[in-house]
Amino acid sequence: MELFIPGNSMDQPIAVPERFATAAPSPIVELRQYTLKRGERDTLMELFERKFVEGQQHAGIRLHGEFRDLNDPDRFVWLRGFAGFDDRSRALESFYYGDVWKAQRQAANATMVDSDNVLLLESVQKDGFTLAGRMNALVVATIYLLRAPVDDGFTRFFADRVEPVMRATGAASLAELRTLHAPNNFPALPVREGENAFVWFAGYGSRAQYESHRGRRSQSKLWSAVEPELASWLIAEPIVLELEPTAGTLARHGQGFSFRLDQTGDVHDFDFLAGSWTGVSRKLVKRGVGSHEWESFPLECRNRQLLGGVVNVEEISFPTKAFSGVSLRTFDTERKQWSIHWVDSRNGRLQPPVAGGFEGDVGLFYGEDVDAGRPVKAAFRWARMGPNDARWEQAFSYDDGRTWETNWAMDFQRRAQGTVGVMAT
Repeated sequence: MELFIPGNSMDQPIAVPERFATAAPSPIVELRQYTLKRGERDTLMELFERKFVEGQQHAGIRLHGEFRDLNDPDRFVWLRGFAGFDDRSRALESFYYGDVWKAQRQAANATMVDSDNVLLLESVQKDGFTLAGRMNALVVATIYLLRAPVDDGFTRFFADRVEPVMRATGAASLAELRTLHAPNNFPALPVREGENAFVWFAGYGSRAQYESHRGRRSQSKLWSAVEPELASWLIAEPIVLELEPTAGTLARHGQGFSFRLDQTGDVHDFDFLAGSWTGVSRKLVKRGVGSHEWESFPLECRNRQLLGGVVNVEEISFPTKAFSGVSLRTFDTERKQWSIHWVDSRNGRLQPPVAGGFEGDVGLFYGEDVDAGRPVKAAFRWARMGPNDARWEQAFSYDDGRTWETNWAMDFQRRAQGTVGVMAT
């Protein structure tokens, strides 16, 4: 068959034109996996982002994400949705018989070996499928092939038995889809038929967090009990796709920064950080110049609560680097807002604060600063990823909040009790 794709480096800051706005939730979704000729993935992704995003949106197609398969350099995976089943045929006809596809079809098809690995799905959630505001640095799609159509009995089993174990071991559940058992109403594009698929999407701040989840899950006694129950529903081993969103996808669907100084929270927002942690720090070598060069190094830290929780102190060290630091977090009980200050050993100066709080498992904090003489708006994002994992990111905006560059990210794993580290007592 034939088809297409988007993307560029996920580390590149992007300003999203209004015409590329986040797609509305979709009751009908296609999960498309393309096998490409060797070395052609970036070619197709660039063409997709430049030509096919706007062209499909104009035809009424909702784009929910484009991804690199991290385990196959010649596979491109993407998701598109529709307002309804009948809308699917109308939208696809409009696009594939329209000027954009006709003009670019030959270039797109020249990159492909196969584009027929397509699941036609419906949303399990009543309000439709979306990854908007939930997109992570790593999205893992697990495809379960069942013996019978996915009914309410299986979805209840998954929600009651499987998802709690996944959450407890560090997976952030994003969305669920199941096979739509209806005739393909646009037969010019084949779909897989005769299967009963259930697709579960989970998000992780990094590959390290995903591996941490897998390790904890394999050691979980609850998972040991649940896994055989899950297997009894299946006809084959689950298919796992480890997916890295393209830069355009992250810009359209990620948890974007929107500068505000009235974000509030709760005095217990940082309770989850109490204790000792290890992890990996990933830092942009040069900020504010469009660089994509990152350095990674280990971290160790300890968090303590003081004054009944209204003060939180984090001591952090970087064993392979020549500096360490302290985050001082204080909660204004009247304004219901946290202020976060940073000081490190290189200069001993307390940096200007960012202020904010958590909504659910994500905390956003904003402030103003100066970077190498340039005024910037600064943002912190904290994400709770289950009981034993967390992620922190720092981003600066050099254009008054229109675009943001993430320049530092840290992934944390809780230190097992009884282990000894640089900062353990």
